[in-house]
Amino acid sequence: ALAAFFGVPLGGSLFALEINNRFGIEYYEHVMEAIFSGTVCLCVFRGLAGLDLGAIWTVESGELGPSSPGLVGVGAAVGLCGAATAWIFALFHKRVMAAFRYAGLLEDGKFVARALAGATVVLTIGVLFPRTMFWGEMEFQTIATAAPSSALPHVWPKTGPIDFEMDTLGRAFLLGTAKMIAISFTVAAGYRGGVFFSFF
Repeated sequence: ALAAFFGVPLGGSLFALEINNRFGIEYYEHVMEAIFSGTVCLCVFRGLAGLDLGAIWTVESGELGPSSPGLVGVGAAVGLCGAATAWIFALFHKRVMAAFRYAGLLEDGKFVARALAGATVVLTIGVLFPRTMFWGEMEFQTIATAAPSSALPHVWPKTGPIDFEMDTLGRAFLLGTAKMIAISFTVAAGYRGGVFFSFF
């Protein structure tokens, strides 16, 4: 089912095997069956829905030239920036969880207050930055191509009270930061799906 949900039989199948484990995929003996059934599931779903096989979005890309040591270095630098971002996010999320614990929101009887506290932060961010609310397959085209917020299909209001648009690198960075804060509070509030589902 995840293969049809994501539209990719390989990624959806492997994700279904690794989501239950903390250290990645562990059910190696079922990999081939999962990939085969994911492919069949995707083909049946697309066939019944009358959809073509392939991505539902179009992202234009230029010609890829030959690689060079400089490009490998750029890739390594980008990877280090990504690792540093993940480390900062982990530290921030640890602080958020500590704040929830200090407020007594992690106790068994406080799940409603915990959910409301998280929802308040997430919805406030969503009102200011509507692009953080939903990153599904229909929104991917808009976000990947930096299209105006008015093109977002499932978000209302589309611009929010500050008319935020992702039209510069700094604003894209601000949007990514707001999205990571929203993810952290979604997880801290106890909503199901962990970091992965709140990303979308």
